[in-house]
Amino acid sequence: MTPFGNPFRGASCNASVLSSASVPVGVPRLCKEGLAGVKQAGGGWGWRAATLWLVLAQAPFAMAQPLENVGIRDSRGSLVDVAARTAYLQKVPRDAYLASSLPEENDCAAVKPVVPPHGPMVIPPRYASGNHGPLHPDYEATVQLYRDFESNAATFANQYVAFEQPRYAQCLLSHLDRWAQAEALLDYTVSIEKGASNQAWYQTEWSASAAALALSQVVKEPSLDGVVLKRVIAWLHRVSSKQISYPGGDNTCCNNHAYWRGVHATMVGVLANDAELFRWGLGRYRLAIDQIASDGSWPLEIARHEQALHYQNYALLPLVTIAEIAAQQGIDLYGYEAHGRSIHNAVDYLVSALAQARATTSPGDKPPLDLRAFAPGRGDQAWAEFYRARFGRDPLGLLSKPVNSPRNGGRATLLVYQPDKANANATASRP
Repeated sequence: MTPFGNPFRGASCNASVLSSASVPVGVPRLCKEGLAGVKQAGGGWGWRAATLWLVLAQAPFAMAQPLENVGIRDSRGSLVDVAARTAYLQKVPRDAYLASSLPEENDCAAVKPVVPPHGPMVIPPRYASGNHGPLHPDYEATVQLYRDFESNAATFANQYVAFEQPRYAQCLLSHLDRWAQAEALLDYTVSIEKGASNQAWYQTEWSASAAALALSQVVKEPSLDGVVLKRVIAWLHRVSSKQISYPGGDNTCCNNHAYWRGVHATMVGVLANDAELFRWGLGRYRLAIDQIASDGSWPLEIARHEQALHYQNYALLPLVTIAEIAAQQGIDLYGYEAHGRSIHNAVDYLVSALAQARATTSPGDKPPLDLRAFAPGRGDQAWAEFYRARFGRDPLGLLSKPVNSPRNGGRATLLVYQPDKANANATASRP
């Protein structure tokens, strides 16, 4: 069995023992007896893996079956139809918003290389303590290398989409191959010990997603060196396979980190024509929808204190990206429901909760909600650009400036914005 195979596939639980009591908070509708048996057998990764797979086992069976049987119809697909988008950009009259989303043309071969890290990945935790609050003082400086890698990858890819110049595809492939030949993003360990930092594991999910999404935008360029392309895809496959082989802790098994793992698994699965890896990625989307509470929130995200709305929004970034990748393979994840809820419920919750937060003053004994993600031009709103392109409404009303998020394919405005459709049904409460 591969590391991402489902050891509980086909398992079922009697409805009389389904309960959220005595199980991890935020992981509802588990088989209580099944979890108890697994926990008695031993803790550690086994308990966490069982938790994750039993969550998946409880997704509505009628909806789960199609996701388990889907395949890859285009192993050179992306999160958008690249050829169609390039043609659109060349013929459509550009309004100021679209024009300002275009990258600059340059001599990409002269761009300073991002030298891959050598030795084990050692990255301090993002937060100085716990999962919210002040940042660790060394975090930003340590991860800048990886952000530069992601940014350059997305820029080269977006330049190719915008201008259809082979040199940008070639620059991207060289950029990725430099890291592939260094076996980057593979030298790290994951620990469940108290106080251990798994930030290298998290960073890998983001950087792998950025790399795979960028490559998918240029992979059809005929001038690319086939040997190098094969080497880069094989490297990404190793990176993705290792990254998902760890099930995570009681939170990271099932929160936004799981969804980010789903992004690179889905995209790398397409590029490597690995249907099982692709389906594993789709399964993270299913996992997310199954956890949406009756009010539309994700319990594991809104439990993050002053970061609650930040993480509700942050979870939408990978999930919308997975849905867009799936759409290019003929799969409608936006219509997927569990317990009568879909991703649209999560969007609606964010809309109403943000409005309430802006109208409410925080009590003096609590820090105010962190609303920095909710500003025009923030990359945090990349999901909303894709959502508007598909459903005709700007859900948070923040898309007055182009948005760019390398971990979600780069310049979302460049990739999907259409001037003639942007304002259609803008005031609708639901798609």
